[in-house]
Amino acid sequence: MSAEKPNYNEVKHQLQIEQSYLPKPYEKKGSDEIYDNSSSVNGKDFVIGAFVGGVLGAAAALLLAPKAGKDLRSDVVSQVNGLKIKSADYSSTVKEKATDLTQKVQEQSSNLVEKAKSLKSQTFTPPTDDGTVSSEGEEPFDVMETIDLTIAEIEAEEAKLAAEKAQASEPKA
Repeated sequence: MSAEKPNYNEVKHQLQIEQSYLPKPYEKKGSDEIYDNSSSVNGKDFVIGAFVGGVLGAAAALLLAPKAGKDLRSDVVSQVNGLKIKSADYSSTVKEKATDLTQKVQEQSSNLVEKAKSLKSQTFTPPTDDGTVSSEGEEPFDVMETIDLTIAEIEAEEAKLAAEKAQASEPKA
């Protein structure tokens, strides 16, 4: 058994060549930003999770406790009665807050309705010229006629200027 030990450098070089042909995982840079926000847990989710966990833990503790059946049932009944009392208290406070909120909303909405009615009752005259272009109530515009009139006016002014120039250049007698 005279097997030669492989040269470490040769084996390392062969592994590097083989690894270069292996497929590489696809990495899209910049996409991690999208997933960072969705993995964060806000306070509301934490509180809900803690509450559900507490309820499940309490139920498991009651059911797995080494007590006699009568003792366990009496504990469950007392816990249920306590939960009924607490839920009644919470529901009454929620009802009170809801009625207060509805009263405030009704008062504010009635104030808004009164303001809207008062603004509507005021006489408001819209501006006569709002800066927009409109062809309603205007005569049709003939481009060629306007050009002809403009040319005629310019020719008349040129003739007038030429006549004045001729009069100014004549010797006075």
